[in-house]
Parts: sequence; C-alpha cells; structure tokens
Amino acid sequence: MGVELRHLRYFVAVAEEGGFSRAARRLHIVQPTLSMQIRDLEDEIGGPLFERGARRTTLTPAGRALLGEARQVLAQAERAQESARLAVQGKTGRVRIGVAGAAVLGGLVTSRIRAFCAQRPQVRIDLCERGPGEQRDAILAGELDVGCSALPAPSDEQRLTSVLAGSVSFLAALPLGHALAEHDVLTASQIAGHEMIEYGVSDPQDRSFDPLRRFVRSNWPASARYRADSTLSVLALVAAGVGLAVVPAGVHLAAVPDVTYRPLDEPDLSVDFHLLHRIEEPDPAVAAFLAA
Repeated sequence: MGVELRHLRYFVAVAEEGGFSRAARRLHIVQPTLSMQIRDLEDEIGGPLFERGARRTTLTPAGRALLGEARQVLAQAERAQESARLAVQGKTGRVRIGVAGAAVLGGLVTSRIRAFCAQRPQVRIDLCERGPGEQRDAILAGELDVGCSALPAPSDEQRLTSVLAGSVSFLAALPLGHALAEHDVLTASQIAGHEMIEYGVSDPQDRSFDPLRRFVRSNWPASARYRADSTLSVLALVAAGVGLAVVPAGVHLAAVPDVTYRPLDEPDLSVDFHLLHRIEEPDPAVAAFLAA
C-alpha cells in the first residue's frame, strides 16, 4: 500500500489533538475511518504509533520519531503544491525578452516590464538586445519568449504572431551650447543646415530607424561625414561637437555629458514597435506578460 500524505495528515492530527474523536472532528471524517487509516499506517511502519489510554492518546517512541518528519513532509508537500499553483497562474517562472535598442530607449519595454513586475514580482525577467532577425530565430529555437522590434511577424509565418506595442518618436540631440538649443521646439527646416550624424545599419532587417533615415535623406541629400551604428555611438559624436543627430525619445533619460535635447515638430517622424511571440504560448508567465 505504502504511506500516503493522508496517512501522515491523519497521524499529525491525532498527535496534536491527543485523541481520535477530536482529530476526527478536525478532519471532518468519522472516527472509524480515522482509526482504520491509523491502523493501516501502523501496519506499514510495523509497530504502534499511539498508546491509547482511557482519557488521552499519547505517542509511542515510534510515534515521536515520526511526528517531526511527518510535519516536514506535509509542509514540503504544501510548498510544492503552492509552487505549482503559482506557476499555473503565471505568478512565477521566467520571461526571456529580446529587444531592439530603440524599443528600450523609447520606454516601450521598460513600461511594460514595470507594470508586469508590480503585479507578478516573483517572475524572473531576462532582457537581452537582439536584432529583429535574431529575435525571430531565437523565439523559434526556444531561446527567447518575446521579441520587441519594428519588424512584425511575417504574414506567411504560421508559428509566430505579433501585436502592436506602441510607437517611438524622435528628438534632436545637440552639442551642449549649440545655437539651436535656444529654441524650445525644432523643425526640419531649422536643423537642415547643420551637420547631421547618420545612423548606420548593422542588421539589414532592423527597420527601427527607417523613418529617421527617410527624414535624414529628405533634408540632407548629401552623404553625412559622420556615421555610427548605435545610439550611444551617435551621442558620443554629438558630445564631441561634430554635428547634431535625431535620436529615439527616451534616450534623454540616460545622462550623456555635453548633449542636450529638443523636441521635434515632426508628428510623422515615429516608428511602430511590435511584440513578437509564439502563436500557441504554453508558458503561463509569458502569456501573462503579453496580456499586461
């Protein structure tokens, strides 16, 4: 038969109540059933666990040896059950997220993570910077759960889907003390006559800066003398005073010495970002993150 959790639960109840009748009431079962279960446990162990007196039931040496262990087993079983319950509810586990840099700088991912962690503080978040193509491959390989980039799921992709996460706008980044810093808001015509630092393309599938590149080409038809392939590299050139740049909104929250920022009066200069994920998501924590 073997010892089951109910045997230990019944045994602990009798030991703590000091009698079968009180233990039966506590367990909401009839006393004959409780007595039978204790006899089965004693048969399995090979000896009596209780001295059954007229007024009180006490533990035998075997019963005393079992009591502490039984309590630990029951407590561990309760913890295991609670752990599984939390996992099913998506309140524990891990969410692995791949992001393109502009999504982080624009606050799309950080705001979602903040709200999610406030509701589910026991879920672990792993965040890594990946290009759109890398995100897709990693999700399909089971190395990532969610991707965030300007590249939505391909229309012919049957395993992945995407939802709009939000839009990121852009700011003008100026060297500290630049003449344009006198203005509260800048327009394309105001910055068109100044040296512009251009974003390079490190990932051909990364469309995060496509609107920005079109904006730059339309206002600066000549090739830029200065080019960088990341926002921090662009800002380093701005800080060096060699030109100005248009960067994702939110980057101003990262204090870069010798750089100041101004809003752009260009409402069409923005980029949509999408959350890429598996169509059938088996992990409750990941599903909860996507629903946050």
